[in-house]
Amino acid sequence: MSWVKRRAGPLIVLGTSAAGGAAYRFFGPSKSSDASLNPHTFTPYTLVDKQPVSSTNAIFTLRNANGAPDSQSVKEVEKRSVWSVQVKQPQLQIARAYTPLPHTTDGRKDENAPQDMRLLIRQETGGEVSTYLHRLPEKATIELRGPNAEFELPRNVKEVIFLAGGTGIAPAMQVAQALSRRTGSKMHILWANRRREECIGGVSDDQGTPSTSQNRLGWWKSVLIGSSETATLVGLSKDDPTESETPQDKGLIVKELDALKANNTVATHGLKVQYYVDEEKSFIQPDDVTKRMASTSQEKGSKLIIVSGPDGFIEHWAGRKLWADGREVQGPLGGVLKGIDLGDWKVFKL
Repeated sequence: MSWVKRRAGPLIVLGTSAAGGAAYRFFGPSKSSDASLNPHTFTPYTLVDKQPVSSTNAIFTLRNANGAPDSQSVKEVEKRSVWSVQVKQPQLQIARAYTPLPHTTDGRKDENAPQDMRLLIRQETGGEVSTYLHRLPEKATIELRGPNAEFELPRNVKEVIFLAGGTGIAPAMQVAQALSRRTGSKMHILWANRRREECIGGVSDDQGTPSTSQNRLGWWKSVLIGSSETATLVGLSKDDPTESETPQDKGLIVKELDALKANNTVATHGLKVQYYVDEEKSFIQPDDVTKRMASTSQEKGSKLIIVSGPDGFIEHWAGRKLWADGREVQGPLGGVLKGIDLGDWKVFKL
């Protein structure tokens, strides 16, 4: 898989081949009796809104076509896990996993009312599922299956540093919402994007981000040309906003991150977000990670570094994930984090 391709989850074949046919018969087609989202059959949802985030990304808002409320499994998994749903491309009988954005704080007025599903989807060049989805009009039917728990956040975790590349911000936001329910928790999100359009109006919370640095590269350049080439980096902090940015210019994901930060200040030590933009020569550096590892709280509990994004991003920071017995596994720790004294911090690749 190319390093530029967003890790939206493994491609699942549902149809015509012998193996695919067996898988499809096992899971079966959608049944009208399966009104709520479930991991065994595909449930029809209606595309009620498609909000552009950038030239390539959009937030798809989906509503259960039967008006059924979330199943108990969905309610439970979203409290403690990073989770995904499989989205079917019916013409090719394949499916792809996507991570839902967390529910907004005012999105659920009634625990038993139907809850919209929101997916941040990047249109990939040559991506069969993403291209199909981006071409759909509003009111189209999209079939989902899940939830699938990708990673259960240990109950004793109180501190998280999350390195997110591109749409890897979606699982980071799920973790932030889960931690907001834990008294004394603390989280740093370091979010890297290729272009500013992905995070318009995003201003880093921590002041003191280096404004210039030499001999450093973003993960994507180090993958392509190695780390010998010199680059000048320009960071963006609260003291250094771009001239064109005003409060009303904030993008959709930036606004949602601001809302998550507001929700993480009542009983927790808070959520902080750092923005890095390749086209502005601003890249996550090892010092950015170690600085936040050092600023730990006095709360008892385990500490976790999570890395999520394109394959190249994960490999650069934590080493490549591996396939074993037909499933993706963590693989040994590698990349930049292997060269850092992690102490009691654990690393997980999403």
